[in-house]
Amino acid sequence: MKPVLFIFLLAFAFVGRSQKQLKAYLDTKQFYAPGIGSYLEIYIEFAGYTIQFQPCPGGTKATVLVDIELKDSLQQSVFKDLYTLDSPIATDSTQNNFIEILRAPVTTGTYFLNVYLADVNNPKSLIQGIIPIEVVNLNNGLAFSGVEVIDIAFQSDEASRFVKSGYYMLPLLSNYFNQEMTKLPIYTELYGAVGPIQVQRKVVDSKSNQNFALLQRTDTLQAAEVLPILQEIDLKELPTGSYQLQLVATDLSNQQTKTQVYDFERNNDIETAFDFASMLLDPSFQASIHTDSIAYFFESLIPIAKPGEIRTIINVLKTNDTIAMRKHLQAFWFQTAGSKAYEKWIQYREQVRAVEKYYANNYMEGFETDRGRVYLKYGQPNNIVVKESSPSEYPYEIWTYNKIGIYSNKRFIFYNPDLITNNYRLLHSDMVGELKNPAWQQILSRRNTVNGTVDDPNMMNVKHFGGNAADFYRQY
Repeated sequence: MKPVLFIFLLAFAFVGRSQKQLKAYLDTKQFYAPGIGSYLEIYIEFAGYTIQFQPCPGGTKATVLVDIELKDSLQQSVFKDLYTLDSPIATDSTQNNFIEILRAPVTTGTYFLNVYLADVNNPKSLIQGIIPIEVVNLNNGLAFSGVEVIDIAFQSDEASRFVKSGYYMLPLLSNYFNQEMTKLPIYTELYGAVGPIQVQRKVVDSKSNQNFALLQRTDTLQAAEVLPILQEIDLKELPTGSYQLQLVATDLSNQQTKTQVYDFERNNDIETAFDFASMLLDPSFQASIHTDSIAYFFESLIPIAKPGEIRTIINVLKTNDTIAMRKHLQAFWFQTAGSKAYEKWIQYREQVRAVEKYYANNYMEGFETDRGRVYLKYGQPNNIVVKESSPSEYPYEIWTYNKIGIYSNKRFIFYNPDLITNNYRLLHSDMVGELKNPAWQQILSRRNTVNGTVDDPNMMNVKHFGGNAADFYRQY
């Protein structure tokens, strides 16, 4: 089951327009329980700074509405939960993030996770999203669960959704590790073992395929119905780059093997620290940003910022300090463009205004939408195919780029399944690091797919009446 992408590469960001813009990050992992079957763990991390905390005994707390529904390929509901969730009580002004875990029973096949979230204290904060999920068979020989990255883990026997295999584990919904994050704790489970199991671990550079021998490890474990694997990988000496953690399990009784991988980003560079306290604000630079718009334009840097910079932007936004926002925004452009900082900022500001005009909707800023993010990150596409009506398909757009960095001929497919708002969502792209969805043609044609059988592999090549998306896609 492929992970869901989000703002830090592995999760999915929902954003709503309100006095405080509610943000939540989401990821899913598949596990298996003997005698019960496969189940999906759904992780939701709420960004505390985007939610209104209200006074309560002992401090302040936030309350969110959670409405989760999992539907199968026939659009039949297989799991639904609707409730309100209180955050931990905050005893000071810090509004920390908080995490929720849900578990849903599943069988092999295609699912669609419908997510509705809202801040109970903010009536205009409803946000929503639909995420396609593929569930694989974990009860057919040797098999790995998903790889869960752990923020905190300790032994526990309490009854909690945060407890697995005798450990209380708080998930980390990010696959980006900066210089301060020197450890990569991971948890996975192995199923179907018959005899002793040898588990080999490697960390491989995604570009050069170099294996870092110092991080290699081999363990021999006794077979079990559910074999938990909890390891911590030392990242101190790992250089900046993109990596793949590879776990290879071999059943020594029958030589059956199974591989599981986890992709992550490492930044081990010493970042140049700006002295923001003594930084002087450039009058012409600052005059280009109205006080009422500083938070908006500062947050609009997220589509073009590096993962570490995104964390800084979010942390500064928490403070509501407009002077700090101005300094960080100015520093961002001086770091990015040097002597042309002002010129590049003005160009970007106009692009932000453009995507606001064309791509914003009633609950998302233009730069928060998928089309707005792609436009700001990669620039104006060389060609856009717009199909607002079709007997067979949802409204869609296909964007093509002749060149993105070192890559040539890259495509992005956006679609509008709700047919009401202007929120075209990214359905598929062949650009490295973007959402790849092999079943995009099936999902796009779900508007009138016979009997809803979108998971039928024979339908990949079915020609729907009036449906030309595949033809437009292949033209490039």
